[in-house]
Amino acid sequence: SSLVSIGVGAFYGCSSLVSIDLPATLTSIGDGAFGSCSALSSITFSATLTSIGNRAFECCSSLVYIDLPATLTTIGGNAFARCSSLARVILPAGLTSIGHNAFDSCSALTSIHLPAALTSIGNGAFSGCTSLAYVAFPASLTSIDSAFWNCSSLARVTFPAGLTSIGSLAFALCSSLSRVTVPDTATIGDEAFESETTVLRLPPATMRWYEAVDGALAYKRFALEHKAGLLGWLERAQIRLGSYGPDGAARKRDREEFEGDFGHGAAAGSCVRDC
Repeated sequence: SSLVSIGVGAFYGCSSLVSIDLPATLTSIGDGAFGSCSALSSITFSATLTSIGNRAFECCSSLVYIDLPATLTTIGGNAFARCSSLARVILPAGLTSIGHNAFDSCSALTSIHLPAALTSIGNGAFSGCTSLAYVAFPASLTSIDSAFWNCSSLARVTFPAGLTSIGSLAFALCSSLSRVTVPDTATIGDEAFESETTVLRLPPATMRWYEAVDGALAYKRFALEHKAGLLGWLERAQIRLGSYGPDGAARKRDREEFEGDFGHGAAAGSCVRDC
């Protein structure tokens, strides 16, 4: 196929459409292209896709998971709004812009990691995501508008030290957000947080120090949680390769165990059976 774009409203309201496998040549999805496809539960995006239009997948209420391609740079306004079953979204590292209300009322979404290249988050981008509990903002982001209001489960956010402004109503009605740390160089708009939210102001340099410590602790947690996985394998490999030399710890341990098991019997004249 040589298809490079899907036009406005091309499959809008196709209520029996369950899955789509987009062609490898596709670079853009037009406005409303798959809007209100209420049975759509699976999408395979092309590896060349760069933009998703406004309302492209709005009200696709059966969509649970999306893994957006590395080439994607722009998500349009209301692109995935009211996808009420959408629980997991993987945003690509090169994404620069998320449009207004892009994920509005995605009530099953629990966390979101915003990519390092992101420079713009539209108003209401994640508003009404009532299950959203955690958001990690990239270090490059300098401003946040009213993107997260009415995220009633949001309990933790990590702001970058370089943040310069938080807009009015940015985190309004986020009733679970008890405490936030904001650089003292950033401006905070009217009613950006609920009155019950404690706002701690720190110098950017101090916040960067905390970020470094938090990163080290996160790595430690990861290592502990993955002992049985790759890190555990590497640890075991290191023991095997590094400690079985002539004076290695593992060889010494094995020798001591052998002597403990058989030394006393041999000294007493016990018969040692041939293999």
